[in-house]
Formats: sequence, structure tokens, C-alpha cells
Amino acid sequence: MYRTWITVEQIASPIRRHHKQRATLIGLRLNRLGRISVLPDTPETRGIIAQVRHWVRVLDRRVEFDIDGFVAAVRDEYHTAVTTRITNGGVLWRHFEEAVAGYRADPRRDERRITERVNELAMAKVLIDDPTISWPITYEPDLLPDGRKIDFVIDRGDDHLYVEVKTVHPNTADTDDAWQKYLKRRKNHRPNVMFIVQKEWMGGAIYGNVFASRGHFLDYALEFETRLAAAKAIKQGPGILVFCGSGFVWHKSHLEDFADFYHQGVHRDDDAFALMELEAIKRKRIKLLRNIDHFAYLRRQKEVPGRAEFFWPVRGPRFVVPPAS
Repeated sequence: MYRTWITVEQIASPIRRHHKQRATLIGLRLNRLGRISVLPDTPETRGIIAQVRHWVRVLDRRVEFDIDGFVAAVRDEYHTAVTTRITNGGVLWRHFEEAVAGYRADPRRDERRITERVNELAMAKVLIDDPTISWPITYEPDLLPDGRKIDFVIDRGDDHLYVEVKTVHPNTADTDDAWQKYLKRRKNHRPNVMFIVQKEWMGGAIYGNVFASRGHFLDYALEFETRLAAAKAIKQGPGILVFCGSGFVWHKSHLEDFADFYHQGVHRDDDAFALMELEAIKRKRIKLLRNIDHFAYLRRQKEVPGRAEFFWPVRGPRFVVPPAS
């Protein structure tokens, strides 16, 4: 369904180096300064590149998308369950089809809207499969008078369970500007925190993606807070904000840092973005309602319809200091 390629350039000569390293460069279709090779982006390829990392650099990453095969796999995974077990599940499926139609109309667009809709389908399946949920599940019910929606509402009789799904997938380009931003921003990290990346190994893009993800966590939480407050005024119940990602551009540990700050009002000592987030909140005069009860993490590789992992609730690790003897 997806085929991913990376473009690699040889940036140094292995003269006077071990013959095995020259053979490795030949295996990568390089072995000449300035030569460029396009290779399948697989763990095996990445491992080979790591063996000669001082002589090569990754220029870009390109994904080819087999839309027909992917749509068929998504249908097999979700269509029956979602359209028969979720009230308004047909609306959710139609949203997916509309995203696919938009991509077919202009294949130059990336598949972000498709990814977002499949993540909603994946979360719907999580709710359907949860043995503790025996109540009706409704997708985007007409709940709020102003027409705003919450993705899933579970009517538990005495209260509601409100579930909002957001996909966080920044795509920072690996440019010199991205690297310069990293060098500038790392000065604002706490002295005890180190975020180490290497420029020649897409360091600017890696850092930029994590930095942007943290901003998205805050923005999406603020936006959900207002809808959740209005919903709770109609009928009380816990709210869960589910963040979806591939596990490549950001990790569960990054969400753990944000979740701990959101719930406790203070940052963890090992949170790299604590000082910058506090400055942004002060500068923008942000007032958090802190009415989101839980955060959750759904990991799904975008080339695979089914979810890989689901964690709830997401909180950072707790360290227990033993009493002095």
C-alpha cells in the first residue's frame, strides 16, 4: 500500500579506510563523492547506512501511496463494525470516502486527511472492542446548540463519556533553517535536559517535528476544552482527548510530558520544552480550564489500517524515592 524511499548522498571519501566500508558504499550504489542513490526505506537499509554514517547523508524521504489497495484494506478492517455498531457510523465512513475522493482528484496532495479519518475509524474500533463499554456509541451527535461536534459520545445513562480524536503529524523539512532553529531553541532547554540530534541525520527535522507536536498538543487541548465545557454543562461526564501518531515523528513519552503538565500545573524536571511552553502560555495569556480528564495515545503506522497500540490513560512515569535507612 505504501512504498517508502530515501535519497542518500555520499559526502566524504573512504580513502584509507577499511575495505568493508568501501564495499558497504558500493552496496548502497554510491562509492563516489557527490553520488546520489535512491533506496528503499527499510530497517535493513537504515542499518547499512548507519555503518557508513560519516560518509553519507539522507537528503529526503518519499512515500508512494497505493490508494486502491489501502482503501480495500481499510474497508476490510472497519466498514462493517463501524457502520453497524456506531450510531452515525455511516457518517464517519462517508468522511473517509470523501477524503479518499479528494486525494484521487489531486494525487499531488498528501494523504493527511485520509490518515486523520482512518485514525478516527481506528478509535471507533477501540470503543467497539472495549468489553467495559456496553452503552450506545454515537459519532458526532447533535449535542451542542451551536452545532459544534465531539467525535464520540457514549451515553452511560447517568453521564456521558466524551472522546475527541486528533492526529498529530507535523512534517518539518530537513533544511538548514530547521537546524538553526534547533540550535536557537536548545538554549531555552533546562540545564539538566539534553535533546541530542545530529545535523547530518535529519536532526533539524527530528527536533522540529517534536517541537511542533508539543505545540499541537496544547492547541488541540485548548480547542477541546471549550467544547467539552459546553458538553458537560448539558450532561456531566469525563472527557478523553486521544492523540494519534505513527510513533516516528513523536513518541508517547512526549505526550506524557504534556499530560503531566496539564494535570499537575507544573512541568516535569526532565521536560525539554518546559521553559518555552511556559513563555508561550504567558505571552499569549492562555488560561487552561484543565477540564480534560484523560489523555490517550493511539499509535498506527499510516501504511497499516489497523492500530498498533492504544494507551490510556497517558501519564508520565512515577519515581519513588526510598526512605533513608
